[in-house]
Amino acid sequence: MEVAAGLTVRMVILFTVAALGQVVGSFLLVRTQGFTQPIWSLACVGVLLASFWAIARMYAEGGAIIFIVPLMAAVVPLLIVFIAVFVMGEPASWLRIGLLTFACAVIGYAGRV
Repeated sequence: MEVAAGLTVRMVILFTVAALGQVVGSFLLVRTQGFTQPIWSLACVGVLLASFWAIARMYAEGGAIIFIVPLMAAVVPLLIVFIAVFVMGEPASWLRIGLLTFACAVIGYAGRV
């Protein structure tokens, strides 16, 4: 089933798994304490491997690298910034948030041009 021209539900699911895996893996890195905590290290590596698997499946199923990579480069940092600032309470000015959002939007748009 296609969501949009050439975009299937499976591709959307794979992209979501890949993006969320990158975000969760990034936050789990702190828990690994430099990969000295075995349980957290295994969890981090497992989540990142699942994310890489989803990316590999997107490519294998005909996903355009020139579209997927810039979109991932835009979505993942935006999610990380959002969670870090609004969920974890890390300090950031509105200017910083705005500039990061703008930069990610430009990267995402560049992948469509």
